[in-house]
Amino acid sequence: MAIVFNQPQTIAQLLEQKLLIPEYQRPYKWQQKHVNQLIYDIFNHRTKPCYRLGTVVLHQGKDVESGEEKDALNIVDGQQRLLTLTLLCTILDGEEETISSTLLEHRFESSVSIQNLKNNAQIISERVASLPDTEKQELLDFVLNKCELIQVTLDDLSEAFQFFDSQNARGKALAPHDLLKAYHLREMMDSTEQTERLHHVSLWEQGVNPDDESANLHTIMGEFLFRMRRWVDGDYGIQFSRHNIDVFKGINLDSTQYAYVDSMLALDYAIETFNADPARKWDKQTKGYPFQVDQVMINGKRFFEYIQHYMAIHSTLFVGDDARLSSFVDKHAKYKGSSRKGDSYVRNLFLCSVMYYYDKFGDVELEKAAQVCYRWSYFLRLELQRIGMESVDNHAKDRSGLFRAISKAVHPQQVLNFQPPYIQEPKFKNAKDVQASIEAMKSGSVNE
Repeated sequence: MAIVFNQPQTIAQLLEQKLLIPEYQRPYKWQQKHVNQLIYDIFNHRTKPCYRLGTVVLHQGKDVESGEEKDALNIVDGQQRLLTLTLLCTILDGEEETISSTLLEHRFESSVSIQNLKNNAQIISERVASLPDTEKQELLDFVLNKCELIQVTLDDLSEAFQFFDSQNARGKALAPHDLLKAYHLREMMDSTEQTERLHHVSLWEQGVNPDDESANLHTIMGEFLFRMRRWVDGDYGIQFSRHNIDVFKGINLDSTQYAYVDSMLALDYAIETFNADPARKWDKQTKGYPFQVDQVMINGKRFFEYIQHYMAIHSTLFVGDDARLSSFVDKHAKYKGSSRKGDSYVRNLFLCSVMYYYDKFGDVELEKAAQVCYRWSYFLRLELQRIGMESVDNHAKDRSGLFRAISKAVHPQQVLNFQPPYIQEPKFKNAKDVQASIEAMKSGSVNE
């Protein structure tokens, strides 16, 4: 890594540069409170000779053929502040139109960004509307020439992304899924077209804030996929954070030469060949990659497809009246007290175990497998007076537990033969509904 520039820059100096917002950036998400805080701070410090607003991290790439540094600088960190400051300066400038920045020319694809930009422009306009023209110009001069950001420019994109998780004065720390989105988009840069990358970004952002009752992307990754992948390996699965995002990093099929990758490469090639067949334009049949939840992660577009695949499976199993296990969950996992925090942890364990079974065996014996998953998971509700996520984590990753049994199973019957622990006299007395469900399943009297 080489830091090619690390100096304070005025806002004017920053906006004069050719700044670009790369595809891997998250949408512009600043809300009214963030904009008002920024404006308040600027008003409050406008008598100072200099006011520093934080740090912006930029990446200076190189031309592939010539190896020369490109003129354009990609914004790695600081997009939210730079866009808000650009809005503020443009609105203060009014009809003078002296503000010129490549950020004003950027075409935003995300509806989230577009709406937030409109809302925040309106907020800024209302805040400065009552100022006399002379005061607007004085404020504009202060923002452009006396407000500064530390500009850190790097020539190594991977190293530049290490700045993402640092919280600064005006920034918003990136969530683990933001870091992974950026990582896997970088992996796609040399192997996919821009339209394909934008397609995956669009689906990703829809998953962050789904329009329907489906679980959002944060929940699917943090409370399902992360936990399943860890629990199957007997590892900690309580909290998904930036410190364990390697769970969702793997191999690049184009550059990995290991023997175990050959079968994955062959399968990837077969699917790409099938979908590229001209006949597919006629019959409109396509094949998706046959993912397994605990497989080696394939970097790039397969990662995005992997996430979408399991968001769809979650909906198929649990979301809506027509979901495969909707009635089962309503009957057995929704009871008086089921909204308690400890009970919600157990419910997540149950849903994860069912989802892991379905990922391997599909609809085959699904209802019976759900009963096994329920008895194994909700044993904790009868066994413990107080349930913490640590107790659930220990139960899930146990080597003699259900996740390991499903992982080793070759046929569904091997899962159905699994014997969950049983407690005759529950220690938690306020779980009569759970006890009744377990007793009915154990005796085989549950309606299928």
